[in-house]
Amino acid sequence: MLRKSVVLMLTILTSTSVLAIDVPDRGGNFFDSPERFNRYYTDPQYSPAKTYFVSPNGNGDGSASDPMSVDTAFRQVSAGEEIRFRPGQYQGCWQLDEDSSGTYDAPVVLKADPGVEISCCSSGRATCFNLEYADYVAVDGFTLKGGSYGIRAVGGYETRYHQKGIAILNNRISGQYKDPILSGGSDWIVVENNIAHGAGSGDGHGIYLSNGGDWMIVRKNETYDNPSSDFQINADPISTCDDEGIDYNDPLCDGSALDGLGAGVSEFNLIEANYFHDGSIGPNLTSVRNSVFRNNIIGFYSRHGTSFWQETDNPKLGSASNIIEHNLFMGESSSHVLQFINHSGNNSVRNNVLLAISRSDNSVSVRSNTLLLEQDSTTEGENSIAGNYFAGGYFEGFSPDSTDFTDDSFNPAWFTDFPFAGSTAKAEAFKPVAGAPFTAVGALLDSTPKDRDDTPRINPTDLGPWQITLPDSCSMSDETVTTTKTVECDAMNIPGGYEILAGGDVTFRANYYVSFAPGFHVGDGGILHALTGVSIP
Repeated sequence: MLRKSVVLMLTILTSTSVLAIDVPDRGGNFFDSPERFNRYYTDPQYSPAKTYFVSPNGNGDGSASDPMSVDTAFRQVSAGEEIRFRPGQYQGCWQLDEDSSGTYDAPVVLKADPGVEISCCSSGRATCFNLEYADYVAVDGFTLKGGSYGIRAVGGYETRYHQKGIAILNNRISGQYKDPILSGGSDWIVVENNIAHGAGSGDGHGIYLSNGGDWMIVRKNETYDNPSSDFQINADPISTCDDEGIDYNDPLCDGSALDGLGAGVSEFNLIEANYFHDGSIGPNLTSVRNSVFRNNIIGFYSRHGTSFWQETDNPKLGSASNIIEHNLFMGESSSHVLQFINHSGNNSVRNNVLLAISRSDNSVSVRSNTLLLEQDSTTEGENSIAGNYFAGGYFEGFSPDSTDFTDDSFNPAWFTDFPFAGSTAKAEAFKPVAGAPFTAVGALLDSTPKDRDDTPRINPTDLGPWQITLPDSCSMSDETVTTTKTVECDAMNIPGGYEILAGGDVTFRANYYVSFAPGFHVGDGGILHALTGVSIP
């Protein structure tokens, strides 16, 4: 049967958590503060006032048909303008500073067309893109290789001198002597959808956010094969406070970013839906407060896993008052998988999956001598740890209670394609299958309303990063529609006898999904709208 004249709109809508800890729209709130992120990131309607086109051998006027050199474009670019890299192999390093910054309303954008690759230089900062005290710069879509850093974005130690509004998006960065991505004293920075791997012995982090940056978003990145901590936030009060003659107990060091203080603390950060894996050391969160760490996949590391800790004797500088929810933490060494030490208390640790395992070429089993969760005398009893799933391992300073799930067995068939020893898996390999023992057993949390793929969670919810358990569809009957109507339900399966004929204009609104059975029909003049991700009261 021929079907035509169909208007079909499938729209995924996002919602904001009650705690205002989702990615904000432009002008919205982030951790209940007015956002100051890069407009290129928050405003899908933004377009630059002017674009300079460049190419590896460009010597023209910067138009699309006659690109200029990169050096010339960097000398000319100003707030509200974009440098667009045409495909090709480039070599060099370029810098923007406080005299060539963007603004909240008019960022500077460095954007690569597909097929752009830059070999970073080996002189000076040896950084492909060095953003030295430059504000509101976006770097999008590059492949960067070599040098000391791929992208380096730094401001001053004091909070009033912090850099603002950097966006590092969709880059592939590898082979740097120090770090693929480094920031220091950088507020309102976004690091999203980057791959950072193969760092060298000069520093060795995949993504390193240092020197007390606040209001940071780190999401949907992948790091691996790095010799130091794959992902590190280190507020570094030794440098930002002690070396500057500021006492650790001075509010200038341990105060709140909300008051323009706290040079020795990183606060109000969202770290979500990342894949940190297969390296030496897992994520280090050092003097990080009031932040959210959710829907991440972490493992496997030869030395140790994820640490929440600090480097001073001031309890206020511990990694405290954070939300750690719906992550998958995995370990196969004797060291810790997840750790809270040195006054890193008042954290909420809920609905995570923690696995202590041993892998061979053809099997995976639990490992009893892996330290699954560690607390010391300053944190024991100080964190709220509940509703987590633990397989194998042992504990220090913590004992699971009746809200937790413990298992002395493990079955790789619980996951889509759990990797054996010697193999590196894609993130999707760790997606659970129906019937895994940590699905549909958790309490729904307001602070993590969606999974790493932005699927809304249901109650009871799946533990770990993914929500694979979906609600049953609402019951619907065959119907012929020739009028305008709206149908709302959490999930819908439209039967095969449902018809929308001439004059019919039907909107299906669902929180989770709308599916259509064979035989469903939209006739000439019929209009269908299907919207998912809608909050249904």
